[in-house]
Amino acid sequence: MSDSAVLDHANEDRAAAAPKGALLIIFLIVFVDLLGFGLIIPLLPFYARTFQASDLQVTLLFSTYSICQFIAAPILGVLSDRYGRRPVLVFSQIGSVLGYLLLGWATHYHANLTLGLGLIYLSRVIDGLSGGNVSTAQAYISDITTAENRARGMGLLGAAFGLGFIAGPGLGGILAHYVNEAAPAYAAAGFSALAAILTFIRLPESNVHRPVEAEAWLHPRVFLPLLKRPVLVQLNAIWFCSMAAYVMIDSTIAIYLNDIFKYQAKDVAWYFVFVGIIIAVVQGGLIRPLMKRGSEWVWCIVGPIMVAAGYLITVMSAWQAQAWILIAGGATYAVGRSIQQPTIQSLVSKSSDPREQGTTFGLFQGTGTIARVIGPIIAGAIYSRHVTAPLFTAAAVVALAAGWTIALGARSRMTGSPESHDQ
Repeated sequence: MSDSAVLDHANEDRAAAAPKGALLIIFLIVFVDLLGFGLIIPLLPFYARTFQASDLQVTLLFSTYSICQFIAAPILGVLSDRYGRRPVLVFSQIGSVLGYLLLGWATHYHANLTLGLGLIYLSRVIDGLSGGNVSTAQAYISDITTAENRARGMGLLGAAFGLGFIAGPGLGGILAHYVNEAAPAYAAAGFSALAAILTFIRLPESNVHRPVEAEAWLHPRVFLPLLKRPVLVQLNAIWFCSMAAYVMIDSTIAIYLNDIFKYQAKDVAWYFVFVGIIIAVVQGGLIRPLMKRGSEWVWCIVGPIMVAAGYLITVMSAWQAQAWILIAGGATYAVGRSIQQPTIQSLVSKSSDPREQGTTFGLFQGTGTIARVIGPIIAGAIYSRHVTAPLFTAAAVVALAAGWTIALGARSRMTGSPESHDQ
């Protein structure tokens, strides 16, 4: 029996033993958790500008969170393989509660500019160090799905993200506008606490197999799930390029909308709601029929191409500040991101050992978080030169990712790698 058949058989057995309703429960937990996350993300640049932060200091908020997440995510991935997904999820959610509480306190009770900005950075450090919930949730989905329905499972996870960004930013904008600027942070803490309670009480443990022998996180063997599979190395590199491009825009879109359209926090929040609706519709309802009309490799190429086109459309709004251009560009790149993310996650999962899903996705998340460190730094540095510079740069980088995926997909089919067997 081939290695790929062994992996698929092991995964089938584990998925068959998954607790009934586990997929719905993890969906609800991620949704509640991301609802809190969505509350404050569109508002972070405004929080920082309250303390007279520069453009680079605004984008460094995103990088700081990602640096801490990069340090923590692989460790938490290994721990979830050894001790289970559930305790790691609870730990990460409690860390988010503490980070959001500090953010609210700093925003509401700041005494001076330096201290206030420093406390905002500290809140992102705390949340980042405990922020292993994404990779652990990905591993949980891999535990309870088969090779055939994994893309749909990852799509549901993405839909939870999308729904969180639909309700979160809108609610955050309302709270900031009608209550006070600290209210969204306190509400986010409440939602993260609710997610921790749901995880502790309702989520069944999915990691029921014998833990892998990896174990001390400093041991080089932690990285073997990635390094021993060349296709995984390249998929991670493609994801790095894509994510770097995405966060260039994520970290500057709020100040772009403020500078070009004079949007305030509430208006920016509703733009994020619009993008979140698209993500939820695509990843929650369209991924499965799309998979029937083309291979995962095809959609993993179409996605970044659409993203590049969306960024270039958005560039036009800098010279013609019209809402329809902004909507067209945002819709196009949101659809592209929604297509690429679950398909590349599914390809990564199919190319890894079922016993090492937590470690693999921890490393995958780590790759993404390195990109989240670098992307905002580049965007903040070039934004001050011209407001469209991040959009042009991101479009070029994501186009490179699309070309790389084309080459990798063709090579995989020629060599008969495990990832191409289902195509």
